[in-house]
Amino acid sequence: MRSQTAKPWVEVVAQAERQEGLVRRSDLMALGYHQRQVRRLVNNGRLLALHPGVYALGHRAISRRARFLAAVWWAGDGAALSHESAAAFYGWITERGSPHIHLSVPGDGVRSRGDVVVHRTRHLDHRDVVAYGLLRVTDRVRTVIDLADHLAYDELRRVADQLPSLPRGRLVVTAQRLTGRAGAGRTHRLIHGEDAHTRSEMERRYVRYCELHGVPHPDQRNVRVHGVLVDCWYRDAKLVVELDSRAHHTRRNDFEADRLRDRALKRHGVDTLRLVWRDLDPGDLLAAEDLLQRLA
Repeated sequence: MRSQTAKPWVEVVAQAERQEGLVRRSDLMALGYHQRQVRRLVNNGRLLALHPGVYALGHRAISRRARFLAAVWWAGDGAALSHESAAAFYGWITERGSPHIHLSVPGDGVRSRGDVVVHRTRHLDHRDVVAYGLLRVTDRVRTVIDLADHLAYDELRRVADQLPSLPRGRLVVTAQRLTGRAGAGRTHRLIHGEDAHTRSEMERRYVRYCELHGVPHPDQRNVRVHGVLVDCWYRDAKLVVELDSRAHHTRRNDFEADRLRDRALKRHGVDTLRLVWRDLDPGDLLAAEDLLQRLA
């Protein structure tokens, strides 16, 4: 029986435009193209073979998202973008040069090839994957746990600092479900360690400074006090400590906004102490003395 007549090229283009500029072999077969015709389209430059069975339109620049999608499609229905590539997709890290594309794939199917790194996993639950249009990506919690298997703790901590807040409850539940992971210890430290509730290197610097000079830890961090989000809150002393990073206060608007926040807290009898990076130098005792006096 003869195969159906191939649809006009414009329909291939239309299909690709709906899919980040990509078409799969199955898409082409559905449009009536047989393998010999597909090879001809590749040879004459109309299609660019990215992976076996996955093609990009030859006249179109290939976006990062399209490269991610092409790799996921090649790896099969259960695959998802993961690890450093998922972190890059979420904007937590910056890709440099020609990075590898990291995928999580259940079972023993495809293997790493070229610039695609395949992480075979026994568990890739639907709860751990989010679909962004056609692209499947491990969710933020699963991505953090995956990264813990491959990054040193300091690197993992820097990645976690990019999250608006650390979803500790979901991390605990997911980590309990994903047993036997190589990074279990680093994940546990991220969730439960002394620096687990800090949002930045500046806050961890403050924790270390307090421990060094005998300054009590705040009762709460990153909490709202009388409607104002503060860095450190000493409840009994009615003292807020604000940690201003080295890059902070470069604009007048920032300075004015901080003054308004401090005045709003003062109306409730709350004092504010603002510290900058150099104030927390381990050898500088002035900030420690000021803190201890206010907390006495």
